[in-house]
Amino acid sequence: MMSTATSPSDKRAWLVLLAGLGAVFAWLLYRNLGLHPAIFADEWFYSKMSRLQPLNEAIVPSYLYLWLFRATTACGDGFLDCVRIGNAILFVGAGPFIYLIGRKVARPGPAIAVTLLCLLAPINLYTAFFMPEATYYFGFIVLSWVMLTCATWGWMRMALASGAVVGMMSLVKVHALFLLPALCLYFVCAAWMREPGGRWLRHGVAAALLMLATALGVKFGLGYLLAGDPALSLFGSFYSVTADSTTKRSVLYLAFPAFVNGRGHLMVLAVLLPLPMAMLALALISRRARQQAGTELNLLCLYTFLMLGSTAGMTVAYTASIAGLGPLEVVRLHLRYYTFVFPLLLLIPAALVGARDAARPPRLAWLPAVLVGAALLAALVLLPRYSPNPIDGPEISGIHLQAWPGWVVVGSGLLVLLLWARGNRFAAPLFLFAALPFTLVLGGIETSAYLRQVIPGWPADKAGKLARSHVPKSEHKLITIAGDSVMDIMRAQFHIDDKDSGMLELAKGAPIEPYQLPVRHQWLLIIGQHALPKGLTPVVATSDYALVRLNSGFRSLGEARLSQPYGGGRLLAGAQGLSIAEPWGRWSDGKHVVLHFDRPLPKQADIIIKAQAYADNTTLPFTMRVGGQSASFRLSGSLQEVRLSFLTDGAQRSLTIDVPRPTAPRTLGQWPDDRELGIGIAEVAIGTSEPARVSAN
Repeated sequence: MMSTATSPSDKRAWLVLLAGLGAVFAWLLYRNLGLHPAIFADEWFYSKMSRLQPLNEAIVPSYLYLWLFRATTACGDGFLDCVRIGNAILFVGAGPFIYLIGRKVARPGPAIAVTLLCLLAPINLYTAFFMPEATYYFGFIVLSWVMLTCATWGWMRMALASGAVVGMMSLVKVHALFLLPALCLYFVCAAWMREPGGRWLRHGVAAALLMLATALGVKFGLGYLLAGDPALSLFGSFYSVTADSTTKRSVLYLAFPAFVNGRGHLMVLAVLLPLPMAMLALALISRRARQQAGTELNLLCLYTFLMLGSTAGMTVAYTASIAGLGPLEVVRLHLRYYTFVFPLLLLIPAALVGARDAARPPRLAWLPAVLVGAALLAALVLLPRYSPNPIDGPEISGIHLQAWPGWVVVGSGLLVLLLWARGNRFAAPLFLFAALPFTLVLGGIETSAYLRQVIPGWPADKAGKLARSHVPKSEHKLITIAGDSVMDIMRAQFHIDDKDSGMLELAKGAPIEPYQLPVRHQWLLIIGQHALPKGLTPVVATSDYALVRLNSGFRSLGEARLSQPYGGGRLLAGAQGLSIAEPWGRWSDGKHVVLHFDRPLPKQADIIIKAQAYADNTTLPFTMRVGGQSASFRLSGSLQEVRLSFLTDGAQRSLTIDVPRPTAPRTLGQWPDDRELGIGIAEVAIGTSEPARVSAN
């Protein structure tokens, strides 16, 4: 195919490319800098894990990403803009590697065009967020450059290099581990394609095993250096729960949601990339097409097919595994888990542009053309039933198939497929320089509209900034944010910028009950309209938020974390009705929870629990009983503090919590867990104060 030897035209191409990359970089900064945060919980969690807590406390094993972006702490209050600058550098930094891959199969002009189109694609939306997508995109493109252009290094150096890159990618997003089987298969197939008469099997298998060992060695070795023992877990605490629940489900259980979701992704690929998908399919089924293409293009097709198959397959399987969480989960299209493969797909038709020796495709080309065309037509009817959004898939969310722009996209795709199957040399240029830019413009309009929403900031942004400026920095950790939206609460936490800030989730318009007032925090930031208990007056109040100074008078006599074993001077001597310890605490398993303390409760006893409710229990009252007294309380689906006061005889050593409606996740179709969950308790504390805020019944 195309030669990559250095020539005056190549030097000019590099100058053009670098100028284009500089323009894209400048545009990304112009668009992104100064925006408010947008994606929650992701941006708050990644900010907290990278900047505000030790790496070994991170719930996801993205230790390399967290370590790299910890440097943004040096930017002070402007850390988010520093994150965006880093994102843009890495995202645009992938451009030269896309171009080098493209030069293996295409002329300089098409390779430059595809590179710039890739960087102008809606996926660049993620450069505006405190998320690892841009870093992962860079890593994948570098990995692809190693796999597709560095054959002269020899199989051993290629295996070491690719394994090191995959290992580092897995410390950016754990999803990289799902690439390993496909990469091993590629090494074996590529060895056969490059040396069919030689020792291809020995070299291919050896390269695959060396790559695999290197990837795991880097993942665990570098991860251990950065985060210690927690890095020795394959998936990390957060993803391990999902992985464990998925492996316990039968294939039949996942089959239907996987079919529904997979059908949606196939239609999306047909809408966005009709010609690349048809060409890729033809390369798989037609020996004559492979003979016409040559080794380098065949390798690109093979690698692209394996990468797309593994990443899209993982996406569908993951979506099917969480289908029980809500009726819309199965129709969500998480394109961001595989859109980083799109540059490779776009380079396939780029090989046809301006190629002097391009041969007419075989008659078999009509088969993939018809199949992809059928998927395009089906998308007109079926795809509107799905729920794309700019965060899951900015590429497709801007294409409205029930309006004329969507009809143009489908019509141009059908025209391109027809021309290609007929052997018309204008098919590839028409797709790359007309149909594709039109879809990118639609995606760009959608992403720009999305980002415009966060330019002025929302009430939660303003509330968080107020609390950050009004409350002394040493007391930021003593702020609890109350509101009826978890995302708004996290948005305010992002601005307060302290990992120990608390949250209190309320029903819309509900008053704040006395037992819900934070005990160990001194400030309450309220977002929205929620009446305060009598006697509390805000320090600052607007129609959208209020800031209250608290004075609980609480004196702690003992505390215990439910994630730890009972006993050993940790306040709790034992418990009944609680399940196994998890990193955050323990779930109840049954109708009642009994907590046994290692000391008598004081006569004026304040009981503090930090807890959350599961399923219908978020709408129902719990009852806490001490001796012959009882008090009711409610919990949301997120951890919050509850304080209840009791008068005791000074000899009580236990309390009971009645769970209104224990529910097994399996019965809701969420995950295969037969425990009857109701209340999840993270912490419990006892103390005393005067006067008691809530009287027992």
